[in-house]
Amino acid sequence: MYSCKSFFFIATALLLGISGCGSFPNSTQPLASSISSAASAIPSIDPQSEQLFQKGLTAYESFNYNEAIFFYDKSLSIDKNNYKALSGKGIALAMQGNENNSTQDITSGIALIKSALQKNPNYVAAFYDLALALKINKNYDESIYWFQKVIQKEPDNTWSYYGIATIYGDKGQAKEAVTYLKKAMSLDNINVKQAARTQSHFDSIRSDPAFKSLINE
Repeated sequence: MYSCKSFFFIATALLLGISGCGSFPNSTQPLASSISSAASAIPSIDPQSEQLFQKGLTAYESFNYNEAIFFYDKSLSIDKNNYKALSGKGIALAMQGNENNSTQDITSGIALIKSALQKNPNYVAAFYDLALALKINKNYDESIYWFQKVIQKEPDNTWSYYGIATIYGDKGQAKEAVTYLKKAMSLDNINVKQAARTQSHFDSIRSDPAFKSLINE
């Protein structure tokens, strides 16, 4: 579990409006296969590097991405194998790129998160970070793949279900969006319903009877 990031997951779902549709990759396999599933040993993290990672995380959860990147860089200067800091810097870069319309920041962030998963293929927080970064980059099929990876490890991860629902909403696939919204609402009805009512991801399906019924219950 990664409860230290739970606040940010909720904040991301409620406050970040990542919208729009892009091209869909033919397969998720190239990305998945690029991340080794057989690391010989998960590296231990230097205690001082861990402390700096935590400072970066605090800044990140407050949406201070520049400050977060600063602390993640300091963390990595002490321990280059700190997979938490690698993933943290990666998603902070992707979020910053989303704000600044910087494709380079987004793609650099994705590469860093993948590097974190090379060092620890079972780091579930990086699954979520990668799903979110790929969503920002409009790699929607790959994003769904990694949200599903989170759910496999944590079946009660509300905002991974919601993340998938927003992708289907962006694609105009009402049936699939409603399916995943129901799953998210079963875990956090009030916050998920509020997000679905206000975010633009679902604009293309707002007239769908099942969607209308769900968010107005």
